[in-house]
Amino acid sequence: MGRVSLDHMGPTSAKGRGLVDALVFMGAVALFSLSGFALEFFGIPYYSSGGSIITKIHPATYLFVGALGLAVIANPNPAGYLFGLMTRCLGSVFLLAGSVLLWIFISRYKGDQPTSFLIDSIMVAAIICMLFADMEKRARLNIARAIHILMVVNCCLSIVEGLSGWRLFPFILGDIEQEWEYRATALLGHPLIGALTTGVYTIVLMTVRDVRGLGKRWRLPMILLCLVAMPFIGSRASFAIVYATAAVVVVLHFVGFLRGSPVSLRKLTAVLLLLPLSVLAVLAIYQTGIFDNFINRFIDDGGSARTRFDLFNLFRDLSLPNLLTGYRMVNLDTQIRLSGLYEGIENSWAGHAARYGIVITIVLWCGVGAWFIDMLRSAGRGALLPLAYIFLILSTTVGISGKTNMMSLPPLVLLALIGTPLWPRIARTQAPVSNDILMRIGCGAPLEGPRGFSS
Repeated sequence: MGRVSLDHMGPTSAKGRGLVDALVFMGAVALFSLSGFALEFFGIPYYSSGGSIITKIHPATYLFVGALGLAVIANPNPAGYLFGLMTRCLGSVFLLAGSVLLWIFISRYKGDQPTSFLIDSIMVAAIICMLFADMEKRARLNIARAIHILMVVNCCLSIVEGLSGWRLFPFILGDIEQEWEYRATALLGHPLIGALTTGVYTIVLMTVRDVRGLGKRWRLPMILLCLVAMPFIGSRASFAIVYATAAVVVVLHFVGFLRGSPVSLRKLTAVLLLLPLSVLAVLAIYQTGIFDNFINRFIDDGGSARTRFDLFNLFRDLSLPNLLTGYRMVNLDTQIRLSGLYEGIENSWAGHAARYGIVITIVLWCGVGAWFIDMLRSAGRGALLPLAYIFLILSTTVGISGKTNMMSLPPLVLLALIGTPLWPRIARTQAPVSNDILMRIGCGAPLEGPRGFSS
């Protein structure tokens, strides 16, 4: 390959990606503001039965796919750029390949099970990672600011919904409105999805030093707002992990203070004032009974926690054919009822193994693991705790074994707030040419490579 071809394996354009970044921005906003419940409210049968397969795919997915396709075809050397992008995002490519193999397997051997969930639940996460591989700082900053604003709106809506019982969008599962549910849905939809995304966002703010798009003065208020909203969203596992992380962070700061670490007078005054007020506020809220429903879920969850252990009974007397290729849907439903799993299979990994068998499931799991590595490479060590949190929550919910956005919302938070480009090695030694036709679509600030290298 000549120099021009090699150069175009790197970033798409030295002047910015214009329309590509605009599509990614719109996709991020759509994903954070249009939940499945919102789509149903606007007449799109996203969750409910019926309708075309086109309606079963989130609008943000169309925007992300369009952005990736435009980034490739608008490059003077599409094949070289696509090859370079794939070599930089091998984990995401592996995840896409595993998803395609699972799609083929389901279509060929599991005709009674749906396949469309793979697009929004798994495949779009890989596409998002590839889109951010060479995104410049300004585009990341715009998406980060939008995420901060939408998270504020979501947390405030969650608090309002939890206190009033009113919902912005009806909580509908299986074509039945869950009127008895106290948990807030707000912008992000199902409480488990909202809790996971809010938890990832909060952990990033608590544990990462530099976060894009948020001034230091606003960090503590944002953390407190998220912590207040978590009980109204209602996921117990997310609540416990996020609050445990907050407790550890507070203890570490206190130990640092005792060891003589410098503390600004403003922060010290704020802590001394807020601490007693926070204790009084918590006691007052407890007396009013606002959190009674949430507290009762820890006392009596109706067997929800037990089902997470009982689900392994599905594999106790598993025959060899079922072990290799998974249960048929009718047989699986029967086994679920016989095992008393009234909440279903609330574990992504067990759900995959029970439905599709251990062989193809291991391939998919390896793809997920490779994608996690891509996320660590892009977001750095700051993503380690959020990714561990994502893994734990996926292990206690239906997660990516069903139709959810639980693996597409968190990467947007990580890659926009703390992510960096996955630069190819050649970009550090050669400057890419600037005759990319994306310059005609839009322009932006020059890209800054790692360690001061300019692209």
